[in-house]
Amino acid sequence: MKIDLHVHSQYSTRPSQWVLQKLGCQECYTEPLALYRIAKEKGMTAVTITDHNTINGVLEIAHLPDTFISEEVTSYFPDGCKVHVLVYRIDERQHLDIQKARKNIFELVHYLHAEGISHSLAHPIWSVNNRLTLVHFEQLLLLFKNFELNGGRDARLNDWLKIILSILSPQDMENMMETYRVTPPFPTPWEKNFTGGSDDHSSINIARMFTQVEMAPDLQQFFGGLNQGKAEIRGQASTPLTLAYNETVE
Repeated sequence: MKIDLHVHSQYSTRPSQWVLQKLGCQECYTEPLALYRIAKEKGMTAVTITDHNTINGVLEIAHLPDTFISEEVTSYFPDGCKVHVLVYRIDERQHLDIQKARKNIFELVHYLHAEGISHSLAHPIWSVNNRLTLVHFEQLLLLFKNFELNGGRDARLNDWLKIILSILSPQDMENMMETYRVTPPFPTPWEKNFTGGSDDHSSINIARMFTQVEMAPDLQQFFGGLNQGKAEIRGQASTPLTLAYNETVE
């Protein structure tokens, strides 16, 4: 199965960039049905939409075959550092619960594990509101098993992330657990998995990067394989020129 696990529709209305907010621009203008069609034409086995803190867009295509409900959740550390978490295969009740829990990253992660919801930390070393520090990142290493290789950011960020996660050791995690008094909600926290998505905001780069799980006949086995580290990330990441073009077209 091949799925772009990070893509936006016109229901992602509030851009992160201050200047776009002041201009009254939306973050994306792609219609959900167009997104579905493009993803299928580009060979995606199933289609989802990860709009910011809403499932309204993906509900517009939920009646179509090979779809499931997802979203990109904005969450916070107690000091205001903002992070984005991709959550997959949720229902409308879980969406409402997530909106309540997302004000605190620790509460959100606890809820996701309690519900058995597959999730991934989006663009892990890109600071959403310029507050991300080493202290935050080390705590994220304790909280998350799945980390995204993002198709909308500079490829070098993905390369650095892969290097960082590849050299983690059990002793590293023990030291961080002792420092932050945070216990990972999963075994072997030094072993990380990757997800991949285009993070498309313009319909131009849908499926440019995607997640593939071999021998997965359905979504249950796709996410089972992903959570077991069997996913392969395919496609291309972005360059500064790609990102600039994508933002301009928005």
